[in-house]
Amino acid sequence: MADEDLKIKTIAAMLAEQMDPLMTVYLASLMGITKGLWKVSGEGSGGVTRAFGEDLWNLVKVGSEMLGEDRDTSTSQKAMEFYDNYLIGRFNVAESIDFSVNDDILEMTVKNCNIHHYTDYLEENDIPRSVGCPLALVGIAMMEEITGEPFVIEGIEHSDASCKLVIKTI
Repeated sequence: MADEDLKIKTIAAMLAEQMDPLMTVYLASLMGITKGLWKVSGEGSGGVTRAFGEDLWNLVKVGSEMLGEDRDTSTSQKAMEFYDNYLIGRFNVAESIDFSVNDDILEMTVKNCNIHHYTDYLEENDIPRSVGCPLALVGIAMMEEITGEPFVIEGIEHSDASCKLVIKTI
């Protein structure tokens, strides 16, 4: 029963913080789809969520162009500066993202992530955060596009609404 109580607390916290009913529906849909993918495909669902990360990265690029924002992705450092400015400044996905990046590794420390209830929910349902963390999945897509090399999530350490993401080349 303790596991069910934790799941209910996470969903209740998400609902209490989310004022936009349409966003609540989107988050609930994403939770259900990711959970269903994991039940059916297990680790194989990672390929689907990687494609989700690629789509989100493309959305960020197209959205920034439509808004006339500068997008310099000529190096991994400049791409990450754009990623940080756009996701924090435009979408307010977190309070802040501190990062260290080169062509082989991207480390992000995300403070007060606004989508942590989603990844908390995944973990509470025995689904690794790495399968569904949008910030990590977008980071992989970005790094793969910039460097031309394949990347994986090496680790996600989380505490409350903050986390440290490590993405490395294979």
